[in-house]
Amino acid sequence: MNVIFGWLCAGALSLSALPVTDSTTESDPIPKPAVEAILGEFSRHPLVAIGEAHRNQQVHDFIVTLVSDPRFSQVVDDVVVEFGTARHQDIIDRYVAGESVPIQELRLVWRDTVNLLVWDAPVYERFFQTIRALNQRSQGHRLRVLLADPPVDWDRIRHDDWERVASIRDEFAAALVEREVRSKRRRALLIFGSGHVTRDSVYEGPVAGRKPNLAELLAARDAGSILLVWAHMPGWGASRLDPRLSTWRKPALATLKGTWLGARAVGPGQSPTLEQLADSFLYLGPTRLLTTSTPSEGLYDDASYLRELLRRDQIQGGFNAKELEHLRRLHLKNQVEP
Repeated sequence: MNVIFGWLCAGALSLSALPVTDSTTESDPIPKPAVEAILGEFSRHPLVAIGEAHRNQQVHDFIVTLVSDPRFSQVVDDVVVEFGTARHQDIIDRYVAGESVPIQELRLVWRDTVNLLVWDAPVYERFFQTIRALNQRSQGHRLRVLLADPPVDWDRIRHDDWERVASIRDEFAAALVEREVRSKRRRALLIFGSGHVTRDSVYEGPVAGRKPNLAELLAARDAGSILLVWAHMPGWGASRLDPRLSTWRKPALATLKGTWLGARAVGPGQSPTLEQLADSFLYLGPTRLLTTSTPSEGLYDDASYLRELLRRDQIQGGFNAKELEHLRRLHLKNQVEP
């Protein structure tokens, strides 16, 4: 996968090309209450990874419910996230510990990442607020948040530097998890775009030579160390599954292996099945009811921030040019360029 498209990895797969057909050989998946099921998995796996479609509201609502359960901090030590730069680990450490951090400083955590714009959705700031509030109420063990995006100095970086850093995002995250979680015998919830936490090596053909992603790098050291959770989200033709999932109570978690759901291919021809890519399936409701968290339009009334995004997009290579041009016309049209 071209590194420029890394933050879109969660939408790279497609179920729409294949019809949903009944199987006579696979069993029915057994949905279980998702919070209890995931907490139980930590007794078998020190790492549980939830793959998100970026900005999906229901996935992040579930994450808030999960981490807010009083049992979570009893079995989990760390939450490792894609949506924060390791350059500002000190800021998030102070923030989740309850210290006073100005919002302008806190925003650097998700604004100074390798990719632009995507983390402006309010669900990401809400996540950090949730962990801070939980730690402030805690009378015992406090949760640690680890920022897994490699550090970037946007004041100095050039396009070639950006390409190099973007190409090592999974390696950086894997090394962080090994160093800060596995080597210390801690347990962690991982929240990343689904393309980072699926077994992509099962693909064949022109994508077979891709570099290992985060899940594969961690599994290479210990295959049983990580549980991969695939969330039911729109955009991949997943609505074809909705009729067979209509009796499930959300949120639910089901094991994929050996089930008709696990046997469902994610694309045409010899595409991998869900059970080849992940271990468990997280059901959050029918796809027609799943929504997207969108940034407030007022966020881009800040002309200095918007101009900085335009500058950074040129360094990247114009990947976000269309969206940023739309924002520029809306928010900078009456302002004189400096």
